[in-house]
Amino acid sequence: MDKLSTLFQSQLSSTSRVLVVIASLVLLPCIFLPTWNIMLRAPQYPNGLELTIYPTTVSGDLQEVNLLNHYIGMHEIEPGEFPEFRFIPFFILRFLGLSLLAAMVGRMALGALGYLDFVLFGVVMLNTLQHWLAEFGQNLDPTAPLRLPPFSAKFLGVTQVGQFSVTSAPAIGAILMGIAAALGPVVFFLEWRRLRRSPST
Repeated sequence: MDKLSTLFQSQLSSTSRVLVVIASLVLLPCIFLPTWNIMLRAPQYPNGLELTIYPTTVSGDLQEVNLLNHYIGMHEIEPGEFPEFRFIPFFILRFLGLSLLAAMVGRMALGALGYLDFVLFGVVMLNTLQHWLAEFGQNLDPTAPLRLPPFSAKFLGVTQVGQFSVTSAPAIGAILMGIAAALGPVVFFLEWRRLRRSPST
């Protein structure tokens, strides 16, 4: 416990600072890049229909998907109705700023605080995505031309909805965020090993 306390009070090594800066640079393009892809495939749509989720909007074959949604009684997808799009870019910028600050100040405690904040943000966003997928699939209009049992599409993987196979997977933005998140344990390991090898400890 004493060593752990000492670790969080310590200064980051030059190598760890470089890794934190790399994590910051990896996060920067995530503000503009697509975060998640949802692909719908069916016999009548051999090329599939794609929805691409960005930090600020949803794009892709939105008109065609909303037409299908009308037939099964699903609520129309309107990018402006998702409040998360208003603050996600600011959170990414905040994490980027915290990373750069941690690299400049070199305090392990500051880096750890920013990292935990970033991981919590990721968990909340994945839960939010799953919430919206369930919200749209569970609340179907019973008077719709086509009746389907309520469903909850997976935020990761394949869900069968009628004749459609719905595949949800991370896009380049989420992958880059994952890379940035993976650098956190690397920094922790390097600093822990350095502390263990230090003669003063």
